[in-house]
Amino acid sequence: MHSIIHFDELNSTNEYARQHLEELDDFSVVSCNLQTKGQGQFERTWYSSNKNGGNIYASLVLKPKSITHLNELTRYTALIGAKTLENYNLKPTFKYPNDILVNNKKIAGILAKSEFFGQIFKGVVVGFGINLNLEKNELIKIDQPATSIFEETGKTVDKENFLNLFLNNFKEGYENFLNNGIKGEILC
Repeated sequence: MHSIIHFDELNSTNEYARQHLEELDDFSVVSCNLQTKGQGQFERTWYSSNKNGGNIYASLVLKPKSITHLNELTRYTALIGAKTLENYNLKPTFKYPNDILVNNKKIAGILAKSEFFGQIFKGVVVGFGINLNLEKNELIKIDQPATSIFEETGKTVDKENFLNLFLNNFKEGYENFLNNGIKGEILC
């Protein structure tokens, strides 16, 4: 089981996780129904909605002993996101460095931020937003072509089930990733 701290609303799961990094355990998850100031890469705004069953807005706190492959963590997370999306009969692709696409439209984004105190590594917060149930009238509010599992399949997705599947997939390959990094994976 995963340690999940869930909120109805937060400004940003990444910000909350970073502010509480010291007290959060390794592999803790911060999630919410709605983010008021969710961020993507280059501090872009991440559109948030809780309509039609909601979406995934979450951050994973990791405190690995080895940080040898830390620079590959965003790609690892993208691969796990894609693997999870495949369970919904989707064929994800990637837009380097941190987006997952379906039919050339963004369905998920990942933002990892490492925290150091001087030279001492404190942990990394991996934020991920995944469009599960956004409908067409909300997708057009996003500043780039976007989609959701609902838009692609016509089926509402249970976000708790999706999050647990994602976390189980993440955990399954995590030790191997920490030891070996990503071998032979090319992201486009």
